[in-house]
Amino acid sequence: MFVGLGLIIVIIVIVSVIVATRSRKDFHSGSGTEGVSIPRRIWLYLITLVSLGIFAGGIGQLLTLLADTAIKGSNLTQIGESAFNQQQLSLGLAMTVIGGPLWFFFWRAVQRHIRDNQDEAGNAIRKLILNIILLATALTGITAAGELLKWLLAGVQVAELPSSGLAIVIVTGAIWGYHWLVSEGEGHPSPAAETLRRWYVYVLSGFGLVWLALGLVHLIDAAVINLPVWDNVLVRGQFWSNTAQMSIAQILLGGLIWYFHWFRMARGDFDSTLRQVYFYLLSISGGAITVLVTLTILIYRVLAWAFDAAVPSSSPQFQFLGWAVPTILVGLTIWGYHRRLAQEESSRVQEKRQSTQRIYIYLMSFLGLGTLATGLSFLFGTIVELIIHAASTSLTISADWWQEQVSLFLALLVVGTPIWLYYWNSVLKLVKVGGIEEWRSLARRIFLYVIVGASLITVAADLVNIIYQLLNGILQGEFGVNVLRGSKWSLQTLIVAAPLLWYHWRILRADQRQGAELVVLRRKVTFLVDDRSGELVSRLENKLGYKVHNLYHVGQTTETPSIPDEEIDRLVNEIQSSPSDKVMLVVVGGRVITLPYEDK
Repeated sequence: MFVGLGLIIVIIVIVSVIVATRSRKDFHSGSGTEGVSIPRRIWLYLITLVSLGIFAGGIGQLLTLLADTAIKGSNLTQIGESAFNQQQLSLGLAMTVIGGPLWFFFWRAVQRHIRDNQDEAGNAIRKLILNIILLATALTGITAAGELLKWLLAGVQVAELPSSGLAIVIVTGAIWGYHWLVSEGEGHPSPAAETLRRWYVYVLSGFGLVWLALGLVHLIDAAVINLPVWDNVLVRGQFWSNTAQMSIAQILLGGLIWYFHWFRMARGDFDSTLRQVYFYLLSISGGAITVLVTLTILIYRVLAWAFDAAVPSSSPQFQFLGWAVPTILVGLTIWGYHRRLAQEESSRVQEKRQSTQRIYIYLMSFLGLGTLATGLSFLFGTIVELIIHAASTSLTISADWWQEQVSLFLALLVVGTPIWLYYWNSVLKLVKVGGIEEWRSLARRIFLYVIVGASLITVAADLVNIIYQLLNGILQGEFGVNVLRGSKWSLQTLIVAAPLLWYHWRILRADQRQGAELVVLRRKVTFLVDDRSGELVSRLENKLGYKVHNLYHVGQTTETPSIPDEEIDRLVNEIQSSPSDKVMLVVVGGRVITLPYEDK
């Protein structure tokens, strides 16, 4: 068997070397610094990526077998255990001897082309592949490192060694380290390269932050569950269990990953849209949503207990506080820290901050309104249920049927009302300051259309069911409590959906009358400016409703004029009435002039 496998491996290696050598020659066949075509570049990098994966998988298999044999003392010829048999040894060797040469020759060819053509270092395809490798190896290695660290914290029991985890940490660490040195050594000379690097940085920052938060919550929860204060609870084990050990591993690794990528790699990256997305749509919104959901559950459970005096305060049902309270505290900490930092950086990136902050405000307003509306629906549902019970003579109910419903709608109202009021007031302030720009914003249009659409569908469905129940009851001669019971959910949601539809429909129509739905005639506007003209460009973009392309003057800077709003309006009118779709703006004599042009 091994002889046949060896011959096959030799043949494949020879063919691989020939293919790789020919591809390397083709890679350099371009004239001068033209390089290769995009399809061939994609093909070469994909082959490099796939062969690296095969090579890494083979090395991982062999390292797993080596760890099991050397540390655990297992017999390699033992059949029946997935980690120690001849098939895995054969597979590991095959993947290594095939994937290794393929990756080596293709990667060597790519690297030689980089040395001959420095512009290739900023190529988007190359940077995409490098960051995919960095991200994949980092995520895989962190997960495996968590299992390995948990094993160390458990007392380094040789029989429990996660051999595959150890192998994954070694392989992914080596691959990540090498490609990290390559990527940072080349730098990030193009906008595409900078953007792809930011994706890697902020994805890993978010991952590390989530791991750190989950570890803290799980560790505190494990400690609370094992407290000797719960009535009629058998202790399931010691505190120092798999849960506590994995939680500490998550805290250590998550904190390290977040610190390295957030405080080191993302430091000073103020002029980045992805940073604002990380702030408002991941950290701030994520923390706020976590607190909102957990606080609702906590209030609901506490109210349900308060309405049931027979349940002691040391009942096991209060064990949920072990995860609910730390979840709220961790969520508030994440929300508060990132919100404060975002506000401190706001003066540097005002324009980009406005876009992402707008999305965050409308998102939180939507969540608050949804929570409030759900609470009101349950409130009216409880009232309808009371009417049904009062009118029914044959229905037997328990005395405490209302406790859970009242607890639920009170919890939803207590949480949702202040959130909606706060963020809807922020929306009103945005409209007052932003004017037409705010009315036309995509976040506002989506917010209004989603609410109006959902409310309209809800009202229509409710009316259909109510009319159906009425007609069906009349035709069957059973008009009474059964009709009311069949219409219960429609009545309680109709009472809420109808005012929501009326209120937001009026806002939508008012925006339309202000010109929010008018199609803006877009021109290709280029502004020749210097570094001090950012405020002027922002004012012009706000009036136009679309982006302006900037060309930065090199050499002697031109004094940026102080332009009043009337002058901005004049520029907008000249741009919109230009005979050409392309307009150049130039500062001449302290005044901005418009120059329509055409490409010939």
